[in-house]
Amino acid sequence: MKKYLLSTLAVAGILACTTVASAEPIQGPYIVGEAGWAIGMKDNDDAGTFALGAGYHVNDFMRADMTIGYRPWGKVHFKGSGESKSDIWSLPVMANLYAKYPIHRMFDVYGMGGMGISWTHTDGITNAKGKTKTNFAWTVGAGVDYYINSCWSLDLGYRYTDLGDARVRGNDLYDGHRKRAVRSNDIKLSARYYF
Repeated sequence: MKKYLLSTLAVAGILACTTVASAEPIQGPYIVGEAGWAIGMKDNDDAGTFALGAGYHVNDFMRADMTIGYRPWGKVHFKGSGESKSDIWSLPVMANLYAKYPIHRMFDVYGMGGMGISWTHTDGITNAKGKTKTNFAWTVGAGVDYYINSCWSLDLGYRYTDLGDARVRGNDLYDGHRKRAVRSNDIKLSARYYF
């Protein structure tokens, strides 16, 4: 039932804005939803990434937003933990700035950068306890915006994301902490709705 309701709302939103993007740029506040996939990750499952946020389209050349994401990393191996793998997930909160260049009335190319904080949780494994760690996080990337109409736009882009590190704590005093970097190369698709 929920998927039918969401589909109906999405179609109604698109039909409510039937005007094709004009020469006038879209400006003002927006909400954004994004989904992506991490590529080229070593010794663990490839991971998806999801985020929701809000922002402001300042002018032809700049927009900014703030997003909160969820990133399930899957099973990850820590050095010194034998064959055991631990489940890791992160909650990044990011402030992002986009420098854009219009190449057509319906297309922009952009470069972006962002920073924020990330809470990364690691489940315990056979010889180590899980841990939640707060890290400084940052991202850089580039992509293309496509303006569907006066209310909707799509964004296909690449991001390099560094969310600090994930840790597990050894079960005894001498085992110490084990850590690994939480970084990825992501391909993301975003949809923005302008008010």
